[in-house]
Amino acid sequence: MRTPLRTLVAAFALVVSITAVGIGHAGQIVIKAGYGTAGGPIHEGMIEFEKRIEAANPNIDVQLFPGGQLGSEGEIVGQLQAGITDMLPTTTGPLGRLHNVFYALEPPYELLNETQADTVLDGPIGEKMLQVFDSKGLVGLTFWENGFRQATNSVRPIVTPEDFKGIKFRVQQSTLHINFFKALGANPTPLPFTEIYNSLATKVVDGQENPLSLIATNKFYEQQKYLSKTDHVYSAVPVYFSKMKWMMLPPDVQKLVKDTVHDLRIWQRQRGRQMENEYIADIKQKCEVTILTDEHKQAFKDAGAEVYEWANKEFGPDYQEVLSAIAAATK
Repeated sequence: MRTPLRTLVAAFALVVSITAVGIGHAGQIVIKAGYGTAGGPIHEGMIEFEKRIEAANPNIDVQLFPGGQLGSEGEIVGQLQAGITDMLPTTTGPLGRLHNVFYALEPPYELLNETQADTVLDGPIGEKMLQVFDSKGLVGLTFWENGFRQATNSVRPIVTPEDFKGIKFRVQQSTLHINFFKALGANPTPLPFTEIYNSLATKVVDGQENPLSLIATNKFYEQQKYLSKTDHVYSAVPVYFSKMKWMMLPPDVQKLVKDTVHDLRIWQRQRGRQMENEYIADIKQKCEVTILTDEHKQAFKDAGAEVYEWANKEFGPDYQEVLSAIAAATK
């Protein structure tokens, strides 16, 4: 059976459109970036990236697709590998499913402040982590951040581990986080980020945990009564580019993109940190806010001790090696 001519023409046009991306003399270069958030430091960082890139090279068109328009972070990772989407600033949860080394950024209370996080991610540890997906179709550019994760709920103030008991709690789709909150007595429920607001509104879950920026910009606090500033996990944001698309870009454009994303890490982190007081002010309109002490935080870490032991066995030598390197770098 012969293929209709219009089908062949359409297929040819699709191939041309795909292969032309990244080749300067073939017309405008399009960089298509997708990510899960629609506000906060990731989105602001991408808006600034768009401004800087297009100002430096008017032949480049950066197209942003925030708020999960292109799917979940895990789905967009697959799109980068397939060459469908170009760029993704992502949280580390979905990456752990591709390589255990990324779970090494997930243990609660591993990184205790921004100074420790900057030391780890801007040094050889961060560089090594960015490169682990080179054989999986992803080019690691740098680390941005999403801030420390905090806990909200509509049941009671959370001050001690016992306060989590029985709370239906939305967590990331990460076995490490699921097990940690189980150890605290919660009923952890993994859900995609895009489902959080409706799940809180319909009481599918009682609470959730995210950085202040996402709690505020996504108005999760509208459906919650209490926020505890637990600072339980530092949310790093590795920025990746599709290797398939990267290889199509001219060397000068590769350099511009890499340098711009890397230089922006300072601006992006500072912007998020500066906005935290504004976020807390917004959240206080609807929620009772509790700031936990270092002693409170240590109690949460102690309550999850069995999970750290489980993770060492589950994730193996690569995970343990990075954990040891992080501990040495943050002494």
